[in-house]
Amino acid sequence: MEELKKLLGEPNCWGWARPRLWDAAERHLGISLPTDYKAFLDLYGPGAFDGFLHMDRPVDGTADELERLWPSAGGKCGLHLTDPGRYPFPFHPDPGGLIEWGGVEGGPVYYFLPEEPDPADWRVVVETEDGDWHEAPGPVTEFLLTLAQGSHSPTGLGRYRPGPNVRYHQTL
Repeated sequence: MEELKKLLGEPNCWGWARPRLWDAAERHLGISLPTDYKAFLDLYGPGAFDGFLHMDRPVDGTADELERLWPSAGGKCGLHLTDPGRYPFPFHPDPGGLIEWGGVEGGPVYYFLPEEPDPADWRVVVETEDGDWHEAPGPVTEFLLTLAQGSHSPTGLGRYRPGPNVRYHQTL
């Protein structure tokens, strides 16, 4: 997280930590989210890395907002059973199912792979716009740092690659 802060600089506007919102999100999901993910969004707030990776988080904690961010039913749940060639992973709320945490409309989608008991050990899975799947080591802030530094750019990201002077732009 410290290296990521050095790269991105101080946020223009603090993201304002609200533990009750994360508590509501985790109750909704039925699982704890990685601490570094929550800390990043508490510091920088919802926003995007130069348009190639948008990140959101609860801002009011209502049931409708949480369902929009993390659908509890429908969505992609069960697709790995009906089309395992296209969807090689289960999706939350299936046990061990992917939990979406970022993406770009019409582009890559970023997920947590909650296979490990400790969320700090979860891997990151990227679904590219071409329907390819890539796994990367976590934690998420380490993934963001290596992605922003250009040392890990999954193939298939196309135009959704960071530039040499990546910045995080808040959407508060």
